[in-house]
Amino acid sequence: MDNETLKKLFKAGAILLVLDAPHNQLEFGIDVNCWNTGPRFKGIKIIPPGAHFVYYSLHNTQTTQAEAREDAKERETVEVTEGGVTGGNVRVGFWHYFESGEVVIMKWSAYNEEMELEKDKDQIARYKAGIQEFDPFLGPYPLLPPESTYPAWVKLSNHISKQTINRIFQCEGFVDSHDDQLHEELERATKIIDRQQKEEKTKAEAEDFHRQAQQTQATETIQEEEEEEEKEEKGKIDTDAEMKMNIDPESPAEVTKEKAHISQSKFTMSNTDKRNPFVRFTPIDLRSSFRKGAVGEEVTRYSLDKSWLFNHLFTTVYNLDTSAYLGEYQVAFVTMLLSYHLGAFRQWKSMTILVCQSIEAISSSNYTHFFSEFIQTLHHQLTSIPSSFFMDLLFASPDQDDMTANFLEQALKSMGRNIQSVLRRGQCLELRKPMRALQVAVQESFEWRIPGDFKKIQKVVEIENDDDDEDEDYKEEGEYAPVIVE
Repeated sequence: MDNETLKKLFKAGAILLVLDAPHNQLEFGIDVNCWNTGPRFKGIKIIPPGAHFVYYSLHNTQTTQAEAREDAKERETVEVTEGGVTGGNVRVGFWHYFESGEVVIMKWSAYNEEMELEKDKDQIARYKAGIQEFDPFLGPYPLLPPESTYPAWVKLSNHISKQTINRIFQCEGFVDSHDDQLHEELERATKIIDRQQKEEKTKAEAEDFHRQAQQTQATETIQEEEEEEEKEEKGKIDTDAEMKMNIDPESPAEVTKEKAHISQSKFTMSNTDKRNPFVRFTPIDLRSSFRKGAVGEEVTRYSLDKSWLFNHLFTTVYNLDTSAYLGEYQVAFVTMLLSYHLGAFRQWKSMTILVCQSIEAISSSNYTHFFSEFIQTLHHQLTSIPSSFFMDLLFASPDQDDMTANFLEQALKSMGRNIQSVLRRGQCLELRKPMRALQVAVQESFEWRIPGDFKKIQKVVEIENDDDDEDEDYKEEGEYAPVIVE
């Protein structure tokens, strides 16, 4: 590339200045590119305009990730650091929509051991005026082959807009896996405390009833000459019950109060600390996928078919904008992929199930374009990760609901059967090619077989279910199990 072209790219591209970064202790990345910083590192230049995910992690080793990157390159997948961390520390990242020629400045705070974004407009203007002085210390965004990663990034982020980023994230989009674990910890602790309180209440009521029954029976049957023996027997029973109740030196009420106080303290810290903002994904309740006031057959129907919920959200939240839905879908996937954020994983999971289980919507011509784009987006996502990624992520999740079944495989099979049925009726024919490509990719990467012949279209008048010997009907389990009303 000649100097003139480089100058044009330098002016058109955005610049991310990273100042005062600790040498050989900081893993720094943007999108699917990740490096260990050296003494001359001052940031990244020629960043293409658009949405990008910037992340870093402080570690205590000087070893590089060259071997991991080389292995990922051979598999043609995105490099993923297990657990979203390097050297045992949390990886922190933020989303930013870079404009052409924009300069974004990050400074390392040695006291807080974290990156801080420069907010002073005058200071930013001074750095921008002298940006040429930083040029020798800026690494170029990998745009040219054979190191180019930009085409892969575009496939993972082409629907993400500035509005989507601002809607989902606070505090300039900062997010890390540690925050999400604190929220999940509070949620699990609350459930445990509630369950313990109910169990203790039930136990206390049963013992009280038992004691009252014994006392009543003793009053009616005890003779005067047997009072001493019965008192001793009653004393033994009370002593045994008291011993069982006092195995733990602290009472159940005191223990639960203490646990609640600890969990609430963690929640308060997470809520107020600037590094722990809430991530505002669109709420999707798959357990209530029917309209308010629905009864009987309607409840059963739309518990199995998520079309009502999908149509409701797509109309009221996403304003019939395909890119609005898929933009959030891509944000959730990338955040999950690069920071192991469990909340992002669950949002991506819910959005995947919602689309794959919307049977009526798949057959509607109004949504044909949406489903075509969704299938292609999912295809790019699944071919950008190693096959073991979901197993590692599920293992890292503290929520047993994520361990129920391979939701993705089952959801893909369900969508395959539904689309095959629609194609046989001669509808939504443009879904055939993207579905065939997804079918082949999933088979090669995960060894999952999506039912359906998408090589050719066989239009029939009546459809018989001949897939029973190949795949059983998709059945949601756990918290997402459908409601059956008779």
